[in-house]
Amino acid sequence: MNNLIEITVAEIKELAMVEPKQASKKFELIANEMSDAQLVEVIEQIDIVTLTQINSQHDISFPSIISELMTPEKIRDIVCQQPLYWEEKIKNNAEDLKQHTFDFLTYLIRTQETEEKQAEILECIAEDPAGLFYLSIPFIELYRGEVVEDEDFYQDILHEEEQDLEEAVSYTERHLNEEVHGLGFDDPRSLLALIRQLTPQVEQAIKALVRNENSGWESIINKFATELVMQAKDKNQGSDEYAEVDDMFSFLD
Repeated sequence: MNNLIEITVAEIKELAMVEPKQASKKFELIANEMSDAQLVEVIEQIDIVTLTQINSQHDISFPSIISELMTPEKIRDIVCQQPLYWEEKIKNNAEDLKQHTFDFLTYLIRTQETEEKQAEILECIAEDPAGLFYLSIPFIELYRGEVVEDEDFYQDILHEEEQDLEEAVSYTERHLNEEVHGLGFDDPRSLLALIRQLTPQVEQAIKALVRNENSGWESIINKFATELVMQAKDKNQGSDEYAEVDDMFSFLD
């Protein structure tokens, strides 16, 4: 069994170096032939750089067995490492970053089988300063709604958004509520409602982080994105496990 696991790990890592998307597909095929316990052992022996490559290249519109079997700690490390894999066109556009981080978090959190694990993942990500930055990006615009002038009075869009969010968690059955309010999984308010219900302390941490900034939402996203890339590079320099990725991203220096 150990031989099988070692061979599988080697195959996945070798394929990921050439084509991470194919490594993701390979893992899905292997999953049909191995037990969950064996697959977990395979995951544990794959370095975080390779896991980040695989998950970043997975078609996130579909669930992934590898994301379901990873520990909350592995998922946190992937979230904190993933900014090094942002394409330039994403990294330099606030709207694209908001959508990309939302999609990636939805893929990692929504696909989990239990709300207990979803909560563990959220708490684990939020414990890392970089993880909290990442968690905040999809919701910055919601919390930083601009105040606009309408004839003789000001209308606070943020207040309206928060009213929507309050409505989104006003029922015990969240999924029924999402249907009633038309909040599909592709709506950031739906994910924020999930965070608020499962881990209210995480939602408060996100709100506090965003409210502590004085600029507009696009500037905040750009600031957080820069901080995420810097922290990811710092982690690389401080750990041998991340060392192999440094040369790949020397252009960030």
